[in-house]
Amino acid sequence: MDRENKMADVLRRAFEKKSTEKTVVGIDLTDEFSQVSYGGLTGELETLSLSAEEEKLCIPTLLAKKHGENIWLFGEEAYEAYEAGDAVLIDRLLARARAKAPVEVEMLDYDPIDLLALFIKKCLSRLSEVTPLERVISVTVTVDDPDTSAIEALDAAVDVLRIKREQVFFLSHAESAYHYMLHQDKSLRNGDMLICDLRPKGLHTMLMAKNIRTYPVVVIAGEKDHPEFLPEDFTDARSDIKKKEAKDKAFFDITGNVMGDRNVSVVYLLGEGFGGAWFPETLKNLCRRSRVFMGNNLYSKGACYGARERIEETNEEKGFVFLGKNKLKANLGMNIVREGENAYMALLDAGKNWYDSGKECDLILENDDPVEIVVTPLNGKNIRNVRIQLSGCPVRPPRTTRIHLDIRMTSEDMVKVCIADLGFGELYPSSGLVWESEFSIA
Repeated sequence: MDRENKMADVLRRAFEKKSTEKTVVGIDLTDEFSQVSYGGLTGELETLSLSAEEEKLCIPTLLAKKHGENIWLFGEEAYEAYEAGDAVLIDRLLARARAKAPVEVEMLDYDPIDLLALFIKKCLSRLSEVTPLERVISVTVTVDDPDTSAIEALDAAVDVLRIKREQVFFLSHAESAYHYMLHQDKSLRNGDMLICDLRPKGLHTMLMAKNIRTYPVVVIAGEKDHPEFLPEDFTDARSDIKKKEAKDKAFFDITGNVMGDRNVSVVYLLGEGFGGAWFPETLKNLCRRSRVFMGNNLYSKGACYGARERIEETNEEKGFVFLGKNKLKANLGMNIVREGENAYMALLDAGKNWYDSGKECDLILENDDPVEIVVTPLNGKNIRNVRIQLSGCPVRPPRTTRIHLDIRMTSEDMVKVCIADLGFGELYPSSGLVWESEFSIA
């Protein structure tokens, strides 16, 4: 893959160049299709189309290697080459990267992380045809469920791409939808938002519900899978009318149950499965209650809005907070002595995504007592101290042991703490000892 490594160097150099104009990029990555949106720090966002003649926003998440050649294709080109018998097709790129099992192509094993990185690289390379990459200051990748395996795979892919880690962020689809919702016209965000995402594996609904009785206003995503409700091709005018009516009735019932009596101001229908006009009664009912839109690039645009918020908080999101399943549910800190006064030092803050939560610091120990981490749940109840014993640490006079503490989340509930003995200058050299501890905050 020498040719692809050269492309990685080109992309890395482009990202490292300075530009007065700034661009944020959002990539919606699934195992079926992906989308890439982009734009400046203000104004409208665009979505990358792979065709100049027509709007093709969905990029099949596929790679293909030409037979006997070191030539790799992606998206529709990959599928067309495979259909023509000219290439080996590799699908399910994200799932393969999460599983970490080697992928065999023409009797050679390829690292699935390299393949995922190659797909992202080709998307960015195509993006460079419409906007210079040296303007890009942030890339946000949004996935359905950013669990531990997904974050590890994406982190590793970013390393392969050699893009600075501080330029790359990850979001769930739910949080991307939250950012998208708050950046729409006020008439579309007076109430709740419903997303119906019709995927190959079934319908996924997401109700973004606001609690306007609190300040800041809390937004919670109520998500539900409907695996029995699969997409069907109703684009043919000769499609079975009774089958259409039954499908329409089932969709009518699902949306009615999800919405209940809530004030839903806008509904988004995502996915190719909503083509074919097979749900007239459901659409009529939805339009009575809400504004209804169809499309595919909500998550990638939401990722861009999220990137803007990280760079500089906008007025659109002031007064709102999103509490999703990937958010840290407790504050973690330490009781310390600073300049002779008792103080609390925050380590990890509740409300942040667990995969963005981490801190490193140096501390001087008062004595050889265990290091204590204070865990305070969001509700303020059941506060507890987690004690980490530094077994084998050399006995030294008070305040002559300096340690380096690294604390970060490894999942939404698990914390990993790494403590290294730094000694105290030439008087008390480091022992080289390192202590690791993991505990749950659930």
